[in-house]
Amino acid sequence: MRTKLIPLAFFVACIAPPALAETARERTVAAIEAAGCVVDGSNVNDVLDGLGLSDAEFRVIGEGLVADGLADVSQMGVFRLTTPGCTIAGATPTERTVATIEAAGCTVDRSNINEILDGLGLADEEFREIGEALMAEGRAELSDTGAFRLTTAGCR
Repeated sequence: MRTKLIPLAFFVACIAPPALAETARERTVAAIEAAGCVVDGSNVNDVLDGLGLSDAEFRVIGEGLVADGLADVSQMGVFRLTTPGCTIAGATPTERTVATIEAAGCTVDRSNINEILDGLGLADEEFREIGEALMAEGRAELSDTGAFRLTTAGCR
């Protein structure tokens, strides 16, 4: 019974504190993912209005995402995110969670929980349930420091 309390405690510890201030880049990625992973002439104003960024600031962030391999601009007038949350959009929530955590280095802790949750678009409770199921299946574990670590083939 105690093993059930540890995962819950981890997720509560990571989720319960007030959200840390996100960077403009994290807010931009979350906004574009929420807009269907694509920014074009039909939605650019909606995406930018919610971010509070100037066109120049958005351009700098976009260039950084492209340089990091997280966005594609090969189609004229279209900015397409290629983050894990976008490239596996048709997958189940568990598959998307595993792929996203693998892409983040296989570990979820206080330093990256908000970014991972934002990218997945899952409710805190849904994320906790997926984490507990992954641990029950032997596909994840908690470290001594309380970090959630995948033990999947992509993380060994």
